[in-house]
Amino acid sequence: MDKQGIREHYKKRLTEICDQDIKKGQVVLIGDCVIEYLDCNKYLPEFEVYNNGISGDTTELLFNSLYKRAVKFKPSKLFISIGSNDFGFEGSGVKETYNKIIDIVSEVKKRSKDTEIFLLSVLPVNPAHMDFINREYVDSRDNYEINMLNYYLKNYARKNQINFVDAKKALSTSFDQLNLNYTFDGFHLNESGYDIFSKLIKQYI
Repeated sequence: MDKQGIREHYKKRLTEICDQDIKKGQVVLIGDCVIEYLDCNKYLPEFEVYNNGISGDTTELLFNSLYKRAVKFKPSKLFISIGSNDFGFEGSGVKETYNKIIDIVSEVKKRSKDTEIFLLSVLPVNPAHMDFINREYVDSRDNYEINMLNYYLKNYARKNQINFVDAKKALSTSFDQLNLNYTFDGFHLNESGYDIFSKLIKQYI
């Protein structure tokens, strides 16, 4: 998807999210494609979950749409998965991305005080030299930077009594790369990947 396509999709998804009938106090998921492509009816059928993820999401876009996608829902639990596209689309550094994620968490804490926050680790990519690897997405991200971001986020979560969900650990190889068994292009998760990812979330709902 090119940048124009990403912008059009973002606008369409945000409209869909805003048009939802809201029942406050439920579980809400926000973030990028990792969240949007999680089929909650398939993987989390026993729970009432609002999936407000948008493919192509960045920390800045999420912060600017935070009220529409999270705060007005006054969720009992909020899962946040964001950061990869800051590296891939924006060319942002680790500290800049980290600070923006903290801004998002701080805004939720300020405007929806009873919401329990779950911060998900950013998933690495797999740069294997295989035909099915999406080189545009994979080559624009550096696993070293992703690992550093996750290190900072985990420490922040521990110091501030926020739940940290280590999806990276569950879906990676011993070389800190996304396991090829869980992806169809080195970046996006396949059904096996989402089976594991959803079980991680299910543990905290």
